[in-house]
Amino acid sequence: METMDRPIDPALQRRRRLRRWLPALGALGVILILLVLGIGGLRPSVRRDRIRTARVEVGAVTATLDASGLVVPVFEFVYTAPMATRVVRVLSTPGARVAVGDTILLLDDREARRDLARLQEQVSLLENSRAQANLDLDRTRDDLATQREVKALELKSFRYEVERNRQLFESGLISQDAVRKAETDVARADIELRHLDSSLARARQDVAARLEGLGLEIAILEKDLDRAREQLERTAVTCQRAGIVTWVVPSIGAAVAQGEPVARAADLSEYRVEATLSDVLARRLVEGLEATVRSGDTRLSGRVEKVLPTVENGIVTFQVSLDEKDHPILRPNLRMDVHSVTDRHAPTLCLKRGPVLTIEGRETVYVLQGETAVRTPITIGLSNFELYEITEGLADGDEVIISDMSDYRNIKEVRVR
Repeated sequence: METMDRPIDPALQRRRRLRRWLPALGALGVILILLVLGIGGLRPSVRRDRIRTARVEVGAVTATLDASGLVVPVFEFVYTAPMATRVVRVLSTPGARVAVGDTILLLDDREARRDLARLQEQVSLLENSRAQANLDLDRTRDDLATQREVKALELKSFRYEVERNRQLFESGLISQDAVRKAETDVARADIELRHLDSSLARARQDVAARLEGLGLEIAILEKDLDRAREQLERTAVTCQRAGIVTWVVPSIGAAVAQGEPVARAADLSEYRVEATLSDVLARRLVEGLEATVRSGDTRLSGRVEKVLPTVENGIVTFQVSLDEKDHPILRPNLRMDVHSVTDRHAPTLCLKRGPVLTIEGRETVYVLQGETAVRTPITIGLSNFELYEITEGLADGDEVIISDMSDYRNIKEVRVR
């Protein structure tokens, strides 16, 4: 019996083909899903709790010169030895509170007393010489005055004799020679009288010059005498202002040279800051600049009070006067950061300071956009120890990652999870 092939139903053929391709399609779908998930898993990401962010805000930004400073008392006194001597007694040790007039230590004063006594003797001798010169002047003046009175009488007598001889000559009772002799006596007496007057004037001038010289010598010795008295007083080192002794010569009997420090005392109720800065930056530092000093979270305001003119090893020293000189945090020799304000821009866009990346000469930051951090180029203007001025690239309210993102410097987008 002969059989004939019948055509297969097209619907059945489609079902058979679908059953053959279904496993392949399923496998392909699984591969595509795994591929998508794999690509997503390979995308760079960072945990949100590992980053710090800050918002861009409108405010003021200052440019500062950053320096290192040391807290020192506003009033600190250094007491020095008035002469080469030695320490006899220490009455106040470091840390002791002292009032005005309290004695800190005693120095050997024997040499000072000898100098004072010697100068007093020299002044006494010159005073005696001055008194003797006055006596000599009085004696010379009296002698010359007496001689002048006698000579004045002689002159008067000679003039009377001249008048009488002239009358006698006119009467023919005496010769012409007698008249001439009387006139000569008058002329001689007049000359001698003028000489006595000149001698008296010269005597007065001589004694006046001598007295002036003695007066100068006495004035010089009296200055030396005042210095000797001051040196003697300074052998007892006394406090000039209430405060605390910070240092004294450590041992009794120690020899000290003239001008060598023997004690220090400070008024610890008020402080200032002495800061140092490289001389390369010092040309921008002028007196009167606003300044902020910082220790930890404490910030104190002040002004640059003085810039010392000397430069040592490329370092310039300047002093900052604080608005709160008695702030509780201030202690002698406490190190603080000093920021002197040289410029100010306001209002402007501000961003809290953090590590800023530099890529190909431009600053870049990562700005959060939902769950993605996008690398964004920016331009920074002024900056200080806590803020950047943003002149281009960001807008008010942008949230920026301010922690270190240097590991992602070449990646445009980073997923935040």
